[in-house]
Amino acid sequence: MKHLQSLITLFLLFLISTSVCAQSFSESRAVPAYAEIDKSSPSITLHWTGTPDAVSYKVFRRSLGSNNWGTAITNLPATDSSYEDTDVTQGTVYEYSIEKSTNTLEPFDGEGGNIFGYGYVSASINKDAVHSRGVLWVLIAKNINDSLGSEIDQLTRDLAADGWNVYQETIDTNLEVSDVKAFIGNARNGLGCDAVYLLGHIPVPYAGLYCQDSNYLFPPDGHYELDPNSHCGAWAADVYYGTIGANWTDDDSTTLAKRPENNNAIGDGKFDNARIPGTVSIAVGRVDFYNMPAFELSEIGLTKQYLNKAHDFKIATTQVLKQGIIENNFATLPEGFSSGAIRDFTAISGKDGIINADVFNTTISNDYLMSYTCGAGSYISCAGVGSTTDFTTKNAAAFNHIFGSFFGDYDIENNFMRASMATEKLGLVCIWSGRPKWITHTLAIGETYGDIALRSQNNWLDYDGNFYQNGSHVALLGDPSLRNDMLYPAANISLVTNMDRTEVDVTWDATIESDISGYFIYRSHKPSGKYVLINTIPISSTSFKDVSPYNGTNHYMVRVAKETYTGSGSYTNLSLGIVDEINGLNGAIARIGDISRDLIKVYPTLATDRIHIEKNSNSVQSFRITNSIGSEVFTSETHGKITSFSVHSLPSGAYFITINNKSYRFIKI
Repeated sequence: MKHLQSLITLFLLFLISTSVCAQSFSESRAVPAYAEIDKSSPSITLHWTGTPDAVSYKVFRRSLGSNNWGTAITNLPATDSSYEDTDVTQGTVYEYSIEKSTNTLEPFDGEGGNIFGYGYVSASINKDAVHSRGVLWVLIAKNINDSLGSEIDQLTRDLAADGWNVYQETIDTNLEVSDVKAFIGNARNGLGCDAVYLLGHIPVPYAGLYCQDSNYLFPPDGHYELDPNSHCGAWAADVYYGTIGANWTDDDSTTLAKRPENNNAIGDGKFDNARIPGTVSIAVGRVDFYNMPAFELSEIGLTKQYLNKAHDFKIATTQVLKQGIIENNFATLPEGFSSGAIRDFTAISGKDGIINADVFNTTISNDYLMSYTCGAGSYISCAGVGSTTDFTTKNAAAFNHIFGSFFGDYDIENNFMRASMATEKLGLVCIWSGRPKWITHTLAIGETYGDIALRSQNNWLDYDGNFYQNGSHVALLGDPSLRNDMLYPAANISLVTNMDRTEVDVTWDATIESDISGYFIYRSHKPSGKYVLINTIPISSTSFKDVSPYNGTNHYMVRVAKETYTGSGSYTNLSLGIVDEINGLNGAIARIGDISRDLIKVYPTLATDRIHIEKNSNSVQSFRITNSIGSEVFTSETHGKITSFSVHSLPSGAYFITINNKSYRFIKI
């Protein structure tokens, strides 16, 4: 009962502002900390800003990726504001948690405890470069794919140039979400899948039984069943696509929501789970401008605009101030929603990384990396900030963290969050951060928004996250490959081979980026990756001789390397690569794809009539064909070294042949 009373108080406070002392709850709940590094010692020194209510501090340290903070490495009085760690090694990432005890009463502790504040820094002295980021699938709505071919080609080139192994698939927007999920599962089991980029109005999953579920009597924005604008029931839940093998159920119902879209019936394809049922292992980001009539541009036009904005940001044509704007219209509310931004923006940008100001007024004269805004909301507005209509003529930052009622449930006409990405410039990412707070400090060491989506969605009492941690409503709007610090690429790559076609001379023009560490060179047998690093140490010259190319066609890529300094130390940052190809080489190295097909070959990959399975033995092996949504369409056995069969009757689309627990993809055209 005491917990229920606290929750009722909690959500009433979300609707009604109260008077408190000059120091905000957000400041009490945050430790704005950053790191300075000394390579000669070596050492990492944490600095933070105290608050008048601070009593003491504890500092914890662990390896990034660990789930145990252990015991504190030091205990410090309230008068201290720094800690030097000399037990460090260059290249290693150390994650620090600074816990502040205060003398401010915790409103949600019925036993009279006090508030704790937290700060997080993942610090390193020149963290190693990330050359390969994994497999990313771009799932493209058919109308977008049919209209934006050149922009999609640019997108896939950019993704491959940033270290992703890229695949793409066109998705019928009339599919069930379970069909899309089946495709992602097949992709994961076949070619692999670490991230999914939903481009266009890919079917939106819904999950939750808010107000009906005894563990979630209130929805995340507090508008429960007695509210005339009840936001009970199921919310949009793209995280469903990021879980493999999780138990998403559809066995219960609620009709307590005002909007029919939020009502949840048994067997309707909307899931019961308000909390994610398992680990999120695939980062999912959505770029979706469907149903945004407030803007002059159409869905196609807004998508094209976004893809061009993202490209310009990735090649550093778009330059921003590496600071974060905070506009806190919930300063009097005890949850301290903006505390996550206070601590993380400092870890990203350093001592002077935060500007407390009106977002729209501040971005008139300068472009900024990040913003955090919060206020009482509707689906199309945030009180004290603005409305969807404002975004038709104004912009916020590149990456916008927003919190308020209703608009976190983004699958609705003219949604405020999606509007923040429909702007003429900037507006590349939007997240709903407050219930829970997102965990974003690792952006300072080169992580992507997909990485922090996984960390935030999987967080359960590991980081300070407020209420609704691990909720199925936690979603990333934007390109999941985006990261903070982009470099100017090199230019004008050229490839020349010798008379025997056994070597390749790679040359390029220098980048305009200053103070670089050098260049890395990679090769691949296909333009969309995977690109394999050739030189392990960056070179300073603008030429390179590859004496061991692959047989046949080689795609070469050159990336700029630079030690980039942030509020969390430094890391080796990489630009997007510049790419060129050369054919007909007599290389000493078999292509990666040839090695994987030594025992079994499936061809052609683009088929109109027949498919052939070639083996190096006469063994009989069963195989099956599944379509892009995971449905089995054909089963048979191999006989002899070559087995051929007709696919003439299959509809056009992507298919997978599974044999010996390996999947081979082909396209029926």
